[in-house]
Amino acid sequence: MDILDYYKKLVDFLGEVMGEDTEVVLRDCRKPNHDIVAIANGHVSGRTVGAPITDFTLSVLASEQWKEKDYVVNYLGKAKQGKRLRSSTYFIREKGKLVGQLCINIDMTRYQKLSEEILQLGGMHLLPEAEDGLVCGKAVETFTNDVMKDLLERAVMETVGSCEAIVRERLTQDDRIQILEKLSRSGLFQLKGAVGEAASYLYCSEASIYRYLSKISKGKQ
Repeated sequence: MDILDYYKKLVDFLGEVMGEDTEVVLRDCRKPNHDIVAIANGHVSGRTVGAPITDFTLSVLASEQWKEKDYVVNYLGKAKQGKRLRSSTYFIREKGKLVGQLCINIDMTRYQKLSEEILQLGGMHLLPEAEDGLVCGKAVETFTNDVMKDLLERAVMETVGSCEAIVRERLTQDDRIQILEKLSRSGLFQLKGAVGEAASYLYCSEASIYRYLSKISKGKQ
């Protein structure tokens, strides 16, 4: 009895157990085009018995990953109808050779729609991505136990890409002015002790902070 005959029995069984949103495919890798020899719920991808090799199968053959792995799970599959599938493949070997693949492709369409409806119920669709501390002109509120430190770190990261001490020690005057502009817009200097905190964090004197803030103020005028 051919080894794939055992797996053919599994195809319809798994198709019924897992439901109409799950396609189960058995591919014979000994055929020239690695044809599908059994399929359940083929409407998921629109394929039928005899459908040829896929790009994924080609990559498996090229990389020979089937020699090291028994299966690959949860990779993205795409059907012509624009469906996104959660796909997994089990490698069937015999005497050290790849003879077949048992593939499971789950149509995620209904799950995507359901998740979108749940997010809408929670009002998440009303919250676009934040950019530079603003969302459509509205402030973004960040909840933290140390607002000064959080604002300082964020301003430095946005300006020079790192808030490590060695980076802050080497800031140029222009860097510090850009950082202080961001901090001024954020309202940091309305807080008591903010100038001292900024001076310590930016490795400069309080007098320098006041001088930079004066330049920023004059520039706005």
